[in-house]
Amino acid sequence: MKIAISQNRLYTMISIVSIIVLWKFLYVLLDNPIMIPSPEVTALEFIKIIKSQNFIIIVTATLTRVIIGFLISFISALILGILSGFFKPIYYLLRPIIVIQKATPTMAIILLAIIWLKSELAPILVGFLIIFPIIYSTVIQGIDSVDVKLIEMAKVYKLSRSAVMKNIYIPSIKSSLMSVASSTIGLNLKVIIAAEVLSQPSVSIGTSFQIEKSNLNTAGVFAWALITIIIAGGFDFIIKLLKSHMKN
Repeated sequence: MKIAISQNRLYTMISIVSIIVLWKFLYVLLDNPIMIPSPEVTALEFIKIIKSQNFIIIVTATLTRVIIGFLISFISALILGILSGFFKPIYYLLRPIIVIQKATPTMAIILLAIIWLKSELAPILVGFLIIFPIIYSTVIQGIDSVDVKLIEMAKVYKLSRSAVMKNIYIPSIKSSLMSVASSTIGLNLKVIIAAEVLSQPSVSIGTSFQIEKSNLNTAGVFAWALITIIIAGGFDFIIKLLKSHMKN
């Protein structure tokens, strides 16, 4: 097992080094820092950003929106998903809304959110509208994927509804949710930052992207992208820890 983990880390390191080498190659080939800045300049810009006085405030503002948006989506999708999974009239009442949410282009959602809400709140609504249908559908799939034989067996042994819910349905829903938790929170982070770029809240990662772009500081854009990747990696790590904890 330890050998396999070491090999996986080695492959990851090879991949990272290959990306940096390719990046450096493109920088030399194009010889245009506005198009592709060098890895060294980007690294210096990265250090400059994280040492700035407002860095923690900026990251905290965006993370707050991401967490609020995710929690609202998760809780509402969980409740409505369970209701829809067990009561078909509710499922069919909500189906047109879910279809519209899934089919509407992300950019249209962002623009409408900016029109409807203040710049500070619009990204939260965008995050909610994008990831709610994913979590909602996952909850319903978790209910539908329960083995019918288990339900029949529960009837034979005359288990109470609460026992069936606790021992059969909730584990299935939990398993389905954990499988999409990492991807949905990562998606939530990306769409909220995209909405921040357009809505321009006073303090946010998206606003910082826009400022660097306006100043033609491509190294700054790359540095903020790197910070976003690290944050997404942090969320992924936390989700994996939660999965491991729940298995134990």
